[in-house]
This record gives sequence, structure tokens and C-alpha cells, in this order.
Amino acid sequence: MDQWVDEARRGDPRGFDELYRWLGPQIAGFARARGAADPEGICNEAFLRVFRSLPTFSGDGAAFRRWVFSITRNLLIDAHRKRQRRPDEIFAPPPEQVVPGADEAAMASLAHDDVVALLAPLTEEQREVILLRLVADLSLADTAEIVGRPVAAVKRLQARGLKRLQSTLLEQGVS
Repeated sequence: MDQWVDEARRGDPRGFDELYRWLGPQIAGFARARGAADPEGICNEAFLRVFRSLPTFSGDGAAFRRWVFSITRNLLIDAHRKRQRRPDEIFAPPPEQVVPGADEAAMASLAHDDVVALLAPLTEEQREVILLRLVADLSLADTAEIVGRPVAAVKRLQARGLKRLQSTLLEQGVS
């Protein structure tokens, strides 16, 4: 990953492509789990901002990963604030999308709905920490840096969130 960051920093398209392939699905998944209306759009916007600012970035692959998740988190916060200020347009044209096969769409919908339902009882802070730690596979220190909290606070949020998830799963019963 360090090599890809260096290649992209030099303007090599292969580096950009590898970085997107490496982190794109995780970023879109993070946005989806955070309730983004257009997770792929958030992912694309995050990478546009990353690639525009890449010449000013200094660090290795791990720092790059933290940076991309920080940018995505900020985009999600901005999108949430925008939705709060302005209601959705009633007559907005539908976005152009590639339509997946019915089986792919059904499986993705079930998985997404299950994750959203499972995370619903958590506080927003717990949900964010759980997603960054488990879905994005970030360290405690990286997660703390992204959310702007001390590591101890992130540990507490994670522990409380996992305890709540465990009790929810036990109440539902696992098949």
C-alpha cells in the first residue's frame, strides 16, 4: 500500500487505481452503514478530495487510510447537516445507476437491512466507533484520531456498543 501511495503521489494512474480498489469498498460500506443516501457517491467524493489533495499528503499507507476515513466521516457529517437544513427534493431526477442482478440486489438489501437493524439501538458515537473498528478494521489509535476523542473514550464506546450488540443478539436468538 505504501508503494501505491507513492505511485499516486507521483501521478501514476496505477497507484490511484490500486488505492481505490483497496479502500473503495470499505469506504462505501462505512458510508452505507452510517446511513448515507448515496454511499457510492460519498465514496467517490471522498476519493476525489483525496486525489486532489494527494500532493500535500505526507505519510505511509496506514496514515493514508486514516486520512481517507477522516475525509469520508467529514463528508457524512456535512451530508447529514445538509439534509437537516433542506428537505429532499420531491421531484429530483433519479440518479443514473447500473442495475445489479436481482440476486445481487436481494442479498445486498438483506445484508444492509440486517446491519442497519442490528446497529439501530446503538448511540451515534457507538455506531461510528464500531464501524470504524470492525468494518474498516482501524486500530484504536486510528479510530480515536478520526473521531477526535481520546483512546480511552473510544475503548469505552466500543465496549458499551459491543455489549449492547451482544444483548440484542441474545434477545433475538441466533440461527
